[in-house]
Amino acid sequence: MSGQPRTSKTTIIARILALGASLGTTFFYILAALGISAAIGPIWIGAVIGIGLFVFVMWAIIRFLGWVLAGDDPSYQQYIAEGGDPYFDGLPPPLNTDSWTQRIGGLSEPVTDFVPPDHWQYQCQRCGARVEHEIDICWNCGNGNDTQQCHGCGLFVKEPSFGAFETTGVICPHCNSVIRA
Repeated sequence: MSGQPRTSKTTIIARILALGASLGTTFFYILAALGISAAIGPIWIGAVIGIGLFVFVMWAIIRFLGWVLAGDDPSYQQYIAEGGDPYFDGLPPPLNTDSWTQRIGGLSEPVTDFVPPDHWQYQCQRCGARVEHEIDICWNCGNGNDTQQCHGCGLFVKEPSFGAFETTGVICPHCNSVIRA
């Protein structure tokens, strides 16, 4: 399940077409600098349509190959159902500005001074920070820690059931104060 929406495909397509328009305009000015007279309209439209057709053909080929090679894979089906697209998610950052973790369906990572190592491939379910193990205590928000310190008496209290600190709270056995995350 995706934590934040991906960059929409229409936004990425608009960026690609803007790139085509930019290349067409650049080509027109190069021709003008060389002293070749040409109308900008056909060059500009040709560049936009040419790049648009190239993108469509590549998208169709990649989606077809994904269907042939991984069509029955449940994780691939989930990736597609959540809005993932192998072509658009593989485009470089000027066109698709999502983080690589967000592109595969995760949360976008928090911006902090600490940068987790590249081999940490799992994510915290609460804040989206990369963690080392699938079941781990998050270095950013502390999610996964099943003990909390009581604010009243300082006693460390173990969570009796999963999510009790976040939902109902836990009563400290020493001073009877409610502990919440």
